[in-house]
Amino acid sequence: MIKEMVLIYNPAAGKNKFRKWMRVIEEKLVAADFNVTLVSSTSEPKSVLKLAKAAADSGVQTIVAAGGDGTVNEVVNGIMRSDKRPVLGILPMGTTNDYARALGVNKNPLDALNNIINRETVEIDIGKANRDEFFINNVAAGKITEITYAVSETKKNRYGRLAYLLDGLKMLPKLRSTNVEITFDSEQFSGPILLCFVNNSNTVGGLESLCPPAEINDGYFDLLILKKVSKAKLFSLFLLLKRGTHLESPYVIYRQVKNVKLESNDDLNVSYDGVYGGPAPYELEILANALQVFASKETLHSLQKKKNQ
Repeated sequence: MIKEMVLIYNPAAGKNKFRKWMRVIEEKLVAADFNVTLVSSTSEPKSVLKLAKAAADSGVQTIVAAGGDGTVNEVVNGIMRSDKRPVLGILPMGTTNDYARALGVNKNPLDALNNIINRETVEIDIGKANRDEFFINNVAAGKITEITYAVSETKKNRYGRLAYLLDGLKMLPKLRSTNVEITFDSEQFSGPILLCFVNNSNTVGGLESLCPPAEINDGYFDLLILKKVSKAKLFSLFLLLKRGTHLESPYVIYRQVKNVKLESNDDLNVSYDGVYGGPAPYELEILANALQVFASKETLHSLQKKKNQ
C-alpha cells in the first residue's frame, strides 16, 4: 500500500489557498494512513523541481503537487529526471489548473484530496521536450501564446482566468504571425502561423474545447496549428472554438502524432504547461504511460463519454 508521501506546495498559488487548507489536509492524509512530509517551495528558481527530484531519488512512494499548473510541471520534471517513479498526486490550488481539470479532479481541495486518499491510479502519457525537459499537458508556440507565462502571479490572483483574457485582448492589435517549419511524424508544414499547440489533454488555458479528441493516455500528441489569418477571420475562428468545431476549418491543421519538431528563423518562443521554455528549435516526443497519477477511472470514463456525445 502507498504510504510514504512528500507534499510540495506553492504558498503563493491561488491567493495563498493551500495555507488555508494545510492543517485539515494534513490531518486527513494522516488519518488515511499516509506518512506525509509537507515541503514549501522557495524563491529559488526551479525549487519545486529540485525538491521533487530529491524526494523521488529518496524512494518516496508518492509526491503530491499542491499549486497551479507551474507547480505540477516542476514536480513532473523532478520525477522524470529521477530513476525512480513515485505516483503523482495533484491538489489544484492555482488559476486554471488545466491538467487537474483534464483528470476530473475537483477544484475543491477536500474533494480533490479524495482522489489521493482512495489510492486509485491511472497511467498517463508525458511529453519530452529536447533532452531533459518534460511536460504533462501542452506545449504552446506563437505570439498569442506568450500570455500563458507573461501574466503576473499578482494579476492571476486578482482576476483569476480573466487575467489571461484581459492580456490577450491587449495583444490582439499588435498580433503578428511567425514563419515556422513544423515536422510531425512523416509530414511537414512550412509557412506563417499565429499559434501552435501540442496537447496531451483537451484542456488548455481553462478551455476544454481546444482539442476535444485529446486523451491523457492514448500514446499520441494532439497537434493543432492555426495558420495566418486576418483579425476578422480570427474572431470567427474563436466562435467556432466555443462550439468545438474549429478543427474542421481550412485554416487549422489538426493531427494525432508521436513526434513534433518546431523550427523557425523568426523569434519563436516555446512554453510548456504555461511555463516559459525558451526559443525554438524544440523536439517533442510522447512517452506513453510514463507515469502514474491518482485519479478516478470512473470519472475519467465519464469525461471521455461526455466528450464523445
